[in-house]
Amino acid sequence: MSEETSNEPVLTGDEKEALVEGVETGVVEVQSTNGATYANVAEFEVAPRNCIVTNSFPRLQTINRKLAAHIAKSASKLLNEKVEVAPGPLTVGTWGDFCEQGTETALIYEFAPQPLEGSAVVYVQNGVVAHIVETFYGGCQENPPRHKAENFTPGETSVTALFCDGVVQGIKENWQGLVELSPEKSGVHQSTDIVEVVENSALVISSEFDIHFGDEQFYFHVVWPTATLTPLLPVLEGQKRDRDPVEDERWEQSLRTRLPDASIDISTRIGKSIMNLRDVASLQVGDVIDLENPRTGTVFADQVPVLEGRFGVHDGCYALEATEWLTTAQASQ
Repeated sequence: MSEETSNEPVLTGDEKEALVEGVETGVVEVQSTNGATYANVAEFEVAPRNCIVTNSFPRLQTINRKLAAHIAKSASKLLNEKVEVAPGPLTVGTWGDFCEQGTETALIYEFAPQPLEGSAVVYVQNGVVAHIVETFYGGCQENPPRHKAENFTPGETSVTALFCDGVVQGIKENWQGLVELSPEKSGVHQSTDIVEVVENSALVISSEFDIHFGDEQFYFHVVWPTATLTPLLPVLEGQKRDRDPVEDERWEQSLRTRLPDASIDISTRIGKSIMNLRDVASLQVGDVIDLENPRTGTVFADQVPVLEGRFGVHDGCYALEATEWLTTAQASQ
């Protein structure tokens, strides 16, 4: 086949238009081994990914496991009924997207996690509020909570705030290994209110907790703006904090200056004797225990052996002449 022939189009422009028009109108059938078939395209909408489930904060997940146990104990004491709480997944997304996920009214307990800047919230769903209030006022599982609420009463808000107080107290105690927090309640809001805790576009880390009332399971969240946790993010991500060489040098100089002035107890062990239990049991005040002639002794600093020496007399006093510093291996033996 010549090059001139191979470059010629299979169909002309007019032929292509006629073929397309024929397929659209059905005059030209699309054939297959099973007969005529027609391709149908179904509409598909790709929903935006509002949040990302993450395991990038192992330290925070560890804290949440301990926090869940603290909340369960605190809630059980408050409601006088066993409540089970378990940590759920961590998600990262914007505050606006987080608020839009809930279709029911929720209670937002805002607190300031001083000395961290900004605010964090405990986000309690309507179902949790209803069960907390019902149980607090002596209800039982046979009495189902009331219908879905459009607004919470002052009584419901106050009782749920007591539950959130326990959550925040648990945060204070379980974050001590990371930072000394002094959280203070900033306010209690409803999700239907305009709450300016953080800008809608700001990123937040949401810690989900599963809470069980008998056979009923619900969820509540502790939400931290990433801007508030910025100083702690490397630690929460499992990274080691960078050491400050200037700070280390200052501490070393301080230790070297003050350590020599520290007071410790010096003691020694010289001589030994072997006795049977009968003789030991018959010892009385005034009895004398004969020791072998001591030739060496061991000096202890706060019960830690530090050196050995020869036993003797110096200036009319019993003394030890230091002969050898004990290494770590010798001291352990």
